[in-house]
Amino acid sequence: MDNRLRADNVGSLLRPRYLREAMDSGVDGAELGRLQDRAVREAVELQREVGLPVVSDGEFRRRLWYHSVLAVCDGFDPDRFERVYTDAQGRAAGRHGGPVVVEKLRRKASQVELELEPLLEATDLPVKITQPSPSHFLSYWTEGVSDVAYETREAFMDDLVAIMNEDARALAARGASYLQLDAPKYTYFTDERLYPDRDRLGPQLAEYVRNDLRVFEGVSGVTTGMHICRGNYRGMYGSSTPYAEFAEVLFSEARYDRLLLEYDDARAGGFDALRWVPDGVTVVLGLVSTKVPELETRDDLLRKIEEAATYVPIERLAISTQCGFASAYEGNEIGFDDQRHKLELVVDTAREVWGDVEDPVSAARESSPSAPSARPRR
Repeated sequence: MDNRLRADNVGSLLRPRYLREAMDSGVDGAELGRLQDRAVREAVELQREVGLPVVSDGEFRRRLWYHSVLAVCDGFDPDRFERVYTDAQGRAAGRHGGPVVVEKLRRKASQVELELEPLLEATDLPVKITQPSPSHFLSYWTEGVSDVAYETREAFMDDLVAIMNEDARALAARGASYLQLDAPKYTYFTDERLYPDRDRLGPQLAEYVRNDLRVFEGVSGVTTGMHICRGNYRGMYGSSTPYAEFAEVLFSEARYDRLLLEYDDARAGGFDALRWVPDGVTVVLGLVSTKVPELETRDDLLRKIEEAATYVPIERLAISTQCGFASAYEGNEIGFDDQRHKLELVVDTAREVWGDVEDPVSAARESSPSAPSARPRR
C-alpha cells in the first residue's frame, strides 16, 4: 500500500448547470451521455488544476450516489422506500425515494463500461471509482416485498456482493487505481431494518463490515478505501452517532488500505476513537465540509491534524473533504467557487503538513495489500 496519497476527495462533485437541467427535464440516451462526457472532462480538469493526485468522474453518471448499483443490475424498485433527512437544526427537511429489492438481481451492464472507460478516456491521471456498500441496501428491505424476491436477507446480500465483486475485479483489471466503498448507514443505529436486534448492535455492525469487505475479495493491485459518514442529502444528514460508540468494532473489522472518516462537526465526536484503527491503515480526516459554503481556516485544520496525530502517527494520516459535494445530482447548497476553494484548501494543507502530494497510488499495483493487525492505542 502506498500511504503517500495525502490529499483526497470523497467522490461526488457539483454537477454543472447544463447537466442538472438536462437531468431535471428527463434528457436521456445518447444526448445525456454527451453532456455527461463533457461534464466529466471539466471535472477532471478542475481536479487537475487544484492538484488532486487521484481524480474521479464526480459521480456525474448517477442521480444518487448509490445508483451505480441500479445501473448495473435489475431487480430494484428505485423509489419505493421514502427516506427522511435532517437539517442542521435537527428538523426533518428532506425526503426522496430509496431502492427496494423486488426481484432476483440480474446483471444488465458493467461499471467498467458505464463509468471507468469514459473516465480513462478523459485523463491520464490515476482514477478513483466509488461503490456503495452492499449493506446499505438492507435499510430498504421491505417485508412482504423483498422477502418475496429473496427468502432471506443473506441470500440477497450474496447476490449483490457477487455482482459488485465482479465489477471490482474488472475495474482493477482495467486500470482503476483506487476503489472506495461508501457506507453512511453503519452509523444509523436507530434504523430497525438495518439493526433489527437492539441487543446485538455491535455484532450486527461487524457482520455488515465483513460482508461489505467481500466486494474486494480477489481484488489486487489497487488501493482500497471505505468512506464512513452520517448521510448527506443536499447538506442534510441522517445520523448523529459519534465514532466512539462503534469504533472498536468497526475499525477492527474494516481491513481497507484507507478509512475516509467524516470529521467536519461535533456529530463525529473526538479523535480518541482513532486509537482503534489497526496498524497499516491510513486515516483520511474529512475535515473540510461539503455541506456549507464557509471556508475552513488552515490553522484550524492544522490544529485538528495535530490532535489526530496523538492517536494515529502523522505518516498514516491524510486529509480530504468530509463527504461528497453532490451525493444527489441536485448538489449541496454550496457554490462552484466554494467547491474549488475547499478542494484547494485540502491540497494546500496536505502540502504544508506532508510535503509533496503528487505521488499517486500507482505503487499499490506492485503488490497486494496485506491485512493489518488490529491493536488499540491508548
